[in-house]
Amino acid sequence: MINILNKSIKNNYIVICDHASNYIPDEYDNLNLDDDTLKTHIAYDIGAKEVASNIANHLQCPLIMSDFSRLLIDANRGIDDPTLIMKISDGTIIQGNKNISYLAGCEEKMKRIKSYYNTYHNKISDIINLSIEREVFPAIISIHSFTPVFNGKKRLTDLGILWDSDDRLPNIFFQYLRLNNKDINIGDNKPYSGRMKNDTLHKHGTKKGIANILIEIRQDLILDSEGQLKFSKIISQPLLDNNNNFNLFKKIFYKSLAK
Repeated sequence: MINILNKSIKNNYIVICDHASNYIPDEYDNLNLDDDTLKTHIAYDIGAKEVASNIANHLQCPLIMSDFSRLLIDANRGIDDPTLIMKISDGTIIQGNKNISYLAGCEEKMKRIKSYYNTYHNKISDIINLSIEREVFPAIISIHSFTPVFNGKKRLTDLGILWDSDDRLPNIFFQYLRLNNKDINIGDNKPYSGRMKNDTLHKHGTKKGIANILIEIRQDLILDSEGQLKFSKIISQPLLDNNNNFNLFKKIFYKSLAK
């Protein structure tokens, strides 16, 4: 259930995509949702997979993508998070999840953690450990997308830079984008905060002293291949420019602000 691109390539960067797919295995009968609902933002991050794939190819670095819907289990949550398996999302009731308890003893919850969540995170750990064996602590770039309208309110951010307290990658992006892409509305920890305890980057980056950043792109900007390629190039360039910035690839612990 995991897609890995450029697995054998050795590079200082790793790209990940937590919500790359809207796939739900047949045994779950689409969680009793119709096909149209599964094509919306509540099931996956529209356009994120394509942007992440382009970035990995621009950088020639590994990419690890989940291959299951966030509605089955959200790879970007801690296992004790009540929203790990969503029962309602943006006003839509997820019928196939309504009887699942968030408590640790729930059999179905533990099944999904073992079969999907852990499989994804173990692959990320494997790729990171291969890099560390080369004495390189790889910088992690996580690619997400967000819906243009949420709770009836239009979002004005085009591209969000989400981060905790490690400012190595965020500073590079803020400086580059403000100089080269003044037409893009940049969000600093918008439309969400990047300070979330036990999410993917907290787990694999912050707690291990590895530089990390989560980039959110508004979905209407990356619906087609032209937009996906445009934003993948925008995101890739500051990383290519800093491929020899060894400060990015060292273990440095920053006190987390995550809650």
